[in-house]
Amino acid sequence: MKRLLRGVGALAFLLLGLGCGGGSMDEPAGPAVDLASRQPAAHIVCDAEDPCPKGYLCLGHIRCAKVCKTDMDCPAGQLCTGSLGGKNFCQ
Repeated sequence: MKRLLRGVGALAFLLLGLGCGGGSMDEPAGPAVDLASRQPAAHIVCDAEDPCPKGYLCLGHIRCAKVCKTDMDCPAGQLCTGSLGGKNFCQ
């Protein structure tokens, strides 16, 4: 009888340990945010209370885009082809 109780106790202890501490400690915190990118990770909410940095336009309250005059003003892989309110922006 004692052997059975010890076995059940050990099994309960093992299951409790797996249930409480079974998570991974190496989980990523989330995607990196890149303001110059058009990737979903770069999407931030911008509005009058939380405007884009100087030199950037807020596009549809979704993301900030860099203001440009030529393609040379844009980050690598982007062109100065967008236009909003008389200002060009990188996309």
